[in-house]
Amino acid sequence: MDWQKELNSSFSWLLTALFYVSLALVVLALVLHSTSFGKKFWLITKPCVEKSQAYKIIGLVLLLLTLILLEVRISVLNSFFYNGLYSSLQKQQAEAFWFFAGLNALLVMFKIIHSIINYFVRQLFEIRWLEKLNDDMVTRWLCHKNYYRLKYEKDLPDNIDQRIEQDARDFISGTVSMLQGLINSVVSTIEFTIILWGLSGLLVLLGVPIPKGVVFFIYIFIIVATALSVWIGHPLIKLNFEKERLNGDYRYSLIRVRENAESIAFYSGEEKERWNLQAKFNSIIHNRWAIVRRMLGLDGFNTGITQTAMILPLMLQAPRFFAGQVSLGDMHQTVQAFNRLMRALSFFRLFYEEFTLYQARLNRLYGFFTKLDELDNLEIHQPTECSNRVSLHNFGIKDGNDRVLLKNLNVDLQNGDALLIQGPSGVGKTSLLKAIAGIYPFDTEGVVERPCSNSLFLPQRPYMPQGTLHEAICYPNITPQRGELELAMEQCRLSKYIPSLNESNDWQAILSPGELQRVAFIRIILMQPDVILLDETTSALDEPTEELLYKIIRSRFPNMIILSVGHRCTLQQFHNKRLVL
Repeated sequence: MDWQKELNSSFSWLLTALFYVSLALVVLALVLHSTSFGKKFWLITKPCVEKSQAYKIIGLVLLLLTLILLEVRISVLNSFFYNGLYSSLQKQQAEAFWFFAGLNALLVMFKIIHSIINYFVRQLFEIRWLEKLNDDMVTRWLCHKNYYRLKYEKDLPDNIDQRIEQDARDFISGTVSMLQGLINSVVSTIEFTIILWGLSGLLVLLGVPIPKGVVFFIYIFIIVATALSVWIGHPLIKLNFEKERLNGDYRYSLIRVRENAESIAFYSGEEKERWNLQAKFNSIIHNRWAIVRRMLGLDGFNTGITQTAMILPLMLQAPRFFAGQVSLGDMHQTVQAFNRLMRALSFFRLFYEEFTLYQARLNRLYGFFTKLDELDNLEIHQPTECSNRVSLHNFGIKDGNDRVLLKNLNVDLQNGDALLIQGPSGVGKTSLLKAIAGIYPFDTEGVVERPCSNSLFLPQRPYMPQGTLHEAICYPNITPQRGELELAMEQCRLSKYIPSLNESNDWQAILSPGELQRVAFIRIILMQPDVILLDETTSALDEPTEELLYKIIRSRFPNMIILSVGHRCTLQQFHNKRLVL
């Protein structure tokens, strides 16, 4: 076989291969589009494909394909150059040896450059894709308060943080690896089959002469090995999906212990937490042993196949070599072609474990997106009218099981009114506040009149985001002057934290429950809303501080409408109306 012809035809080969590979990918996409796999894949990737960026995406994909094909071509040329190198050694032709040694050195340099460019382009492609996918996932998760509504779903997707951070990243890298491996294996199979066909002669097995028998033998060998590997490894799909879920559950349980450390310490619940964590960890270990048992067979089988392939081509070609029909270079090229062909044909066998993980991530991301689609298409009936007052007309609410919590409520609050809502625990006080605020996740009956903007809902434990204390207090978008903020902190008895305003810390954990509730009143002072809804927002405060804060609000904002949920009788003095549920 002529190495010069192969070298000179490389450019035309690259263009031809790029055309046919691109065409094959288009056909493959059309075929997969109607399958379950294709529908899941398209649902996840569709938001990342912007029409304005279509040409850039196509250009980047073509560049990736070119680099994949170039790697195959380098391997083909490498096999021819090594053939010449070993043949010159056998013939003791020093000049030819150094010539081919030089060609191989140049090819090595070219391969290094190709490897660097290939790595950069692949990372560029993956990073750009990850930016788009992460933006879409986070935006849709936060949009329409889906992050909040998901809490009330019966089939809540587990470990959403893991799906957004880890599964998205691994899905993208897995897609690129699978595409790269698929193209490389198909093209390599074609190219090295042609090479092996040219090197093969008559193979005699058990007295039966087989023309080009080496080629047929390797195809039978690899196809049987691949089928057996898939059969052995098929249960790994379910096991790896379960592995991702169990690891996420265990990590979430550890986070809950950290976030609720104080409560656990007060209850002396360490032993109970250790038991719960151990139970979840035992599930992980049980799953891991199941994977290990399955992998013992799969890994042992793959190792045996790989080791057999190292000596098998030499054994098949040895009779022809000793008969003088092939050279030492041909023997070396046969080994190279055989191993490259085996690696290409074994792509799905060797990639099977990774593919099971890939399929698990695809299903997890698909579950995340389909649940968001359900929420986006779910119409929640909550009749609301914009007004400068707060009124309920024959109002009622139900829970997620369609059980009636409240019905036929009629309330009318004008500027300056303050309503205290009381009743036994679980009767629906907090649900009523959420419905008035517009964040109740289920249907309501009747009509709510309220200001459509400039209202503030404050839960029992106010949220403090990560960052400086200044940023945490002014969450989400309060922009006071420094003096206004310091004055509000002094009025709400948090002046000791003024020197720490620019310090970044976990303020949610550092501040006591009472201090967090004082932060809620600082936000009221700074935002000056028309309506505030307080859900036991003073439950952790002593009565004198509670009285001080309510008096500040009533004196500074006499026209503000206040709706409070609380159990203390002392709250009645700050409200002119009372609703008992």
